[in-house]
Amino acid sequence: MGVVIDSGMVMAARIKGVTGKLGGMTSNWSRFLEAAALVWEGIRFASTWHTFFMVVCTATATLFCAKGMLDFSFDFSMNIVAVGTIFPLVFSVQASFSRRERALAALAHLKGTIFATYLIFKTFDQTGDGQIAGEVEEIFRRLVDDIEWYMKSPHMTEAGHVVYDGFTAISLKIRDLLAKTGYSKPGEGGLSRLQVYLRDMMANFEEVRAVRDTETPVGLRLFCFALIHISPILLAPYWSHFCEKQNNTEIVSAQYGCESGYFVGVFYVLIVITLYRVQVELEDPFKGTGADDIRWEDWRRQLDQMSCYGPDGPARRQAALDGLYQATG
Repeated sequence: MGVVIDSGMVMAARIKGVTGKLGGMTSNWSRFLEAAALVWEGIRFASTWHTFFMVVCTATATLFCAKGMLDFSFDFSMNIVAVGTIFPLVFSVQASFSRRERALAALAHLKGTIFATYLIFKTFDQTGDGQIAGEVEEIFRRLVDDIEWYMKSPHMTEAGHVVYDGFTAISLKIRDLLAKTGYSKPGEGGLSRLQVYLRDMMANFEEVRAVRDTETPVGLRLFCFALIHISPILLAPYWSHFCEKQNNTEIVSAQYGCESGYFVGVFYVLIVITLYRVQVELEDPFKGTGADDIRWEDWRRQLDQMSCYGPDGPARRQAALDGLYQATG
């Protein structure tokens, strides 16, 4: 009996080992596919008509500097090219990224303050009818719509006025809540926090608004724009001089350029144009269309269901799930 049991255990261990190997192979294959998809997305991001145009211009300028054409080349330190062109672009990307992070942090604070305000309206109401909480929820829903509209629209003064109309409506509801709480003074029982929350919401909105209405340094963006379009062409003699290094002689060289010269020039164009596109994509994160833009639908997903939060929140959410199961079943 012992031998039979041992044989069964050995067989089970072998099956488990084979299954583990198959699972490991599947996991490795999935990771490989994810990495390949990521590389493909990177190639698609860098492959634009703008990049293609600059590659053609750079290759044409390098061709004209070849030995069989103008025979013009020079050599100098690559550090000058790297520091003089790549550094301003990286600095501009970093400035745009910092603006986006500031906007995201302010929106997160705004969302949290909205929830805190709504929960006070819902939990401090002693009447139990939930009327004022429902009215405040509708005001917040319109407020969120107005904030999103303002952030996506051009610099419109009227859009900002509409947002502050929503803040005014919340202030009036704070006054109306006092009669439903059983307190005689606005500051009793922690109700004074509502005024603080209202101020925080306006401050958070103004922080996002400041990011929306300002841009990265204009001079730096203009300099980078001119740099990425002029430097690859002006450096054509420098790309051409790589042919001398490739042939290891200054006498015998390719008449119309060489692989190393074109490769270095094209690779340089890919770097600067891609960095510039990253900066442009980060410059306005409020559109909601780019991969790095603010995802408004994710930001407001919970805000659209505020009634499902509070003391009766778990029961409401469970009832909604049960209704969904019955509808799909």
